Amino acid sequence: MLSIVLLGLLAIIAPARADDALEPEVTQIERLSLTAPWRAVQARINALEPQLSKLSKAQRQRIDYIRWRSLALAGEQDAALRGFTDLLQQDLAEPLRSRVYATAISVATNVEDWSRAFNWLSAALATPPQSPVEAANLLGAAGYVYIFVGEFDKARELAAQALLKSQESNDPELLCRAYADLALAEEKAGEFVASEDWRHRQIEACTKSGDAVFAATGKYGVGKMEAQQGRRDAALTWLGQALTDFQAAGYAVGVADVHLAMAANLIELNRDPERAQTMLTESLRVFRQQSSAYAAVGEIERLLARLAERRGEFEVALAHTRQALVALEHADRNDRTRRVAFMQVQFDTRMKQQQIALLEAEKETAALQVTANGRRQWMLLFGLVGLMLAAILLGILVRRVSRERHRYRWQSQHDGLTGLLNYQQVRKQGEAAFARAHANGQPFCAIVIDIDLFKEVNDRYGHAAGDEALQALGGWLSDVADLRHITGRSGGDEFTILLQGDVAQAEALLQRLRERITPLEVFGQRFRFTISAGICEANAQTPTYTQLIHAADQALYRAKHEGRDRDAGSEETASSGKGGLVVVGSGIEFGRHASERCLSEIRAAQTVFCVVDPVALAMIRSLRPDAIDLGVHYAEGKDRRETYREIDNAIMAAVRSGQRVCAVFYGHPGVFADVPHRVIRKARAEGYAARMEPGISAEACLYADLGIDPGQRGVQSMEATQLLAHDRALDPESLVLLWQVALSGDLECKRLHADPVGLQALADRLRRWYADDHEVILYEAAQLPIQQPRADRLPLRDLPKARCELCTTLVIPPLVSA
Repeated sequence: MLSIVLLGLLAIIAPARADDALEPEVTQIERLSLTAPWRAVQARINALEPQLSKLSKAQRQRIDYIRWRSLALAGEQDAALRGFTDLLQQDLAEPLRSRVYATAISVATNVEDWSRAFNWLSAALATPPQSPVEAANLLGAAGYVYIFVGEFDKARELAAQALLKSQESNDPELLCRAYADLALAEEKAGEFVASEDWRHRQIEACTKSGDAVFAATGKYGVGKMEAQQGRRDAALTWLGQALTDFQAAGYAVGVADVHLAMAANLIELNRDPERAQTMLTESLRVFRQQSSAYAAVGEIERLLARLAERRGEFEVALAHTRQALVALEHADRNDRTRRVAFMQVQFDTRMKQQQIALLEAEKETAALQVTANGRRQWMLLFGLVGLMLAAILLGILVRRVSRERHRYRWQSQHDGLTGLLNYQQVRKQGEAAFARAHANGQPFCAIVIDIDLFKEVNDRYGHAAGDEALQALGGWLSDVADLRHITGRSGGDEFTILLQGDVAQAEALLQRLRERITPLEVFGQRFRFTISAGICEANAQTPTYTQLIHAADQALYRAKHEGRDRDAGSEETASSGKGGLVVVGSGIEFGRHASERCLSEIRAAQTVFCVVDPVALAMIRSLRPDAIDLGVHYAEGKDRRETYREIDNAIMAAVRSGQRVCAVFYGHPGVFADVPHRVIRKARAEGYAARMEPGISAEACLYADLGIDPGQRGVQSMEATQLLAHDRALDPESLVLLWQVALSGDLECKRLHADPVGLQALADRLRRWYADDHEVILYEAAQLPIQQPRADRLPLRDLPKARCELCTTLVIPPLVSA
């Protein structure tokens, strides 16, 4: 919707007055700028060029303003911004200065020059104009900018003020624009009913003023709000009216906006997919020509992915999904840039206010000091008063000595650079805390952290960068560690954390710390660093505090040796020198479901094997580029039992070689999965430490997505082939879950796709307990945040013809409702 800013420029010009022969020509150019295309206005300015020297300073400023505004409408935004910058440095009349500020802020917003936009906005609002017209324009532009940084309450406040000024002026065009700004602010704040009400007022006011484009924008806004409230047929009606108006006005970006909204509604209604595809393709062409429309591009790509998935074109759907993720990443980056610029301006403004307040306080202090000195001279004449003054001064001295003593004590216990406890204080407090935990039988952990390649940071960026890194890490440690933890700088780039807790809590703390680490900038140089950590929990091998710290130090050395940017020492196998195995579950959506424990195991392992979906594999490889994909052993027509043996052998070979192995399996690693249980049994039988960490399974997602409580009537859960091969009996009054329904009847274990014959056999078996019209559900959990779970409801008779994937689960509700 940034393109609406350019439309807003047409209403900001208002005529000024002068009293010379060329004033009629200047006034005529100002009027043309409201109604004529920018090329016609520029031609009129060019014709006036030979007489520019005859214009007064105020007239030249008015012409320059129209010149730079025309350049902005022509798309030459950078040149326009340079012109506005020069113009704002001149002594301008108040009405003209307000118009220049409003237009310049809009153009800077349009090209995402956020620093300049916010600085101009701050300067303009410092001395708001008195004229209702100029005030309404400026407040409207301000509200629009605040929408972009997510300050919706402030945006609504400014839009409401703009509306009051517009009502004072009784100008239909200003009312049209004020209603539009207020509706947009309510929409972004999630107040859809209020936004729809303002949109209706916008349509009425804009129609009255003759502004067809903004009237169409109001209809488009009503359509969006109807859709947000679930009234999609009504939404399509309003959007159709807006589309007709935008097409009549030749407003291409508005047409693209409407196409996107209409396509989204058609997809939600599962109606006319070809039309939705055409609209999305045309909108994508328009928005890709705009440098700042990443959010719209991401939404279009997401909808195209849904259409492709419905057509069964999964590779096309995946390609659109990747494009959507790229576009949304750009959009997030732009949002962060806007937010940082806004926060910087806020910070600068507050600093200036504090400096002013400090100067005023110093002035008052100086005045008070003069008065006090005068009184003291008179009071010194009296002996009794002198004695009292001496007593007061003595009291002040005692307080000052006390404060200094407290400060020296604090400095003696804390590191001067980071503000954390120093080595001596950490040791003193740590020994006491260790003794208490040991006496009470509570778990106690030591974490030793240092910065990877810290010497290279100093050598490459200078010691100032090293100091900045140490201060930043100290601050992040203070943020993630609570009052129960003892946190200090041991010396150099090494830090120590002592906590009353187990290894899992220590690993969770380190995960939070790593999430806080961000790039730093010193003297214009941007750099980042990573950390390694050693963890040790007190046990029989560490009966003293000194031994506990030594063990944590040794674990840190192992983390450094294993490649840095990781934790070490949390596994029992680390001290034994013998291989070990941990099997973890990735969950269904790795980005949401992977636990901190799972991520820690992946980082700490020497070898990582994966049997997961492609998206989860890519995320794991972002943590561990050396992760090995065992999915390559699967092949169409190949006996899956042979594949399982190959996966089994690969994992056990690494364990037997003495490595600490982490095997990541899709979903929950122990649910309907043979290999994880088998390799754990083998490893334990051969004397290796082996265990399993649970994950979120498809069954857990099923209960959440379908709103089913298995405790109401009980549940039977088995593979579809197991039902066929072993002639199992079902309880039709309980919930029944049949897994891997696509592989029904595959006794040879060679298929990787659904077989209608197997599905027909399964349907025939189910008819023992259920009628042909009994409703069943084909369920597939969502694997990406932008996806929706599949829950297709159909009668049992249609099961053989239904689309079934390897991950499809057949859900059979009870015959008797709960």
